[in-house]
Amino acid sequence: MKFSCKTFCSLGSICLLGPIMALTTSVHAIDLATAYNKAINYDSELATALAGRNATAESVKIARSRLLPLVGAGASVAHNDTDRDSGYSDSYITKGASVSAVQPIINLDSYHQFKASEFSEFQANAEYLDAQQDLLFRTADTYFGVLRAWDNLTTAKRAEEAFKRQWDQARERFEVGLIAITEVHESKAIFDSAKVERINSLGQLDVALENLQRITGEFTDRILTLDPDFPTTLDTSQSISDWEKIAFDNNPLLQAAKFSVQTAQSNVSARKAGHYPTLEAEASYSYNDFDGPGPNPINDQSNDTAIALNFSMPLYSGGGTQAGVRQARHQLEQSQQILNTTRRNIRVQIRSLYRTLRTNAEAIQARKQQTISTESALEATRAGYDVGTRNIVEVLDSERQYFISLRDYSNAIYDFVINGLSLKQTAGVLAEQDVMALNSWLKSPVDLSQR
Repeated sequence: MKFSCKTFCSLGSICLLGPIMALTTSVHAIDLATAYNKAINYDSELATALAGRNATAESVKIARSRLLPLVGAGASVAHNDTDRDSGYSDSYITKGASVSAVQPIINLDSYHQFKASEFSEFQANAEYLDAQQDLLFRTADTYFGVLRAWDNLTTAKRAEEAFKRQWDQARERFEVGLIAITEVHESKAIFDSAKVERINSLGQLDVALENLQRITGEFTDRILTLDPDFPTTLDTSQSISDWEKIAFDNNPLLQAAKFSVQTAQSNVSARKAGHYPTLEAEASYSYNDFDGPGPNPINDQSNDTAIALNFSMPLYSGGGTQAGVRQARHQLEQSQQILNTTRRNIRVQIRSLYRTLRTNAEAIQARKQQTISTESALEATRAGYDVGTRNIVEVLDSERQYFISLRDYSNAIYDFVINGLSLKQTAGVLAEQDVMALNSWLKSPVDLSQR
């Protein structure tokens, strides 16, 4: 099963209840691409991941600085006044300047900390990539969530209108003595239930629009709907094992977990380096100018240059170094177990999504046929009711099954689209072109304010 930009153009055909949608020619209706572009600039989760990645990138520079020369300079000027009991007094000025440079030669602690920071940066980059893919998925999921809610509301409104007509018809037939009062009550109960369903669907649409506003930063009540000819065929050229391999090679969270293990390994090495000696080279230059006091003042100037090797060997630190090594090893074990958990979760998710998506594709065709069958059954039941061979309960049940089949068919297609995106996200290969491919199938605008 293979998904790409081209694949999403062959995922299947959708019938979003065609004429039941209230369409508008408003040029202000947004599509999926527009929603995604707005989300990029507004979404706080993506901005958080970007800030974290940039902060981690700076930590590499900080760690590298500990391996580079440390250069310092200083200068001093002092005015001195001398006043003694013998009556002698004088004033003089001393001046000095110095510059020094220290270059670490052997410092394994700093080196391994630097390597750990590099792996941390790789981890942050992987997490940022995951945030980007997550934004792609969340935007599409939210967008199609609005379309799903709109379809459900439209179906609920049609059902309410149909049951209202059935109730009205039942009352008319009762008034002329053709049916019993129980059939009127049955019709009224079903109509009331349909009204509740329509109210719930309206609330779900409001929630879906709020979710879309949260991710884009703007409220809209005009949106493009999915083309009825959207394909739902499934490419099975890639097996479930192929998808597992793709996920293990590309999933950003799995890659981040791998880099976390490498970071922890470097931290263990850094802690162990607390037992090892350090060696650094130091060079310094100083200049001093001294005008000595007294009846025979001394004017002394000096230029001093020094080059040294500084060796340091830790002997005892109160057990802190050993404790630090043990702590780092426990953290390494923790990272390794997180990696194992992440790999196992991804495997389960891939296999589950693969099978679910395959089921979705098969269910769509079955749901489509179900809508045809339930419509035919409804027409037959109505005809039987007109001639007296069927009762009102059977008619109401047939109508209910018909509208349920319409709702389930629409939902099956949205499930197929979202699960396809979810499979690609879990595999770590969800990209903007996938969203753009879906966007090309968004055609007719609908005015969601017409509820």
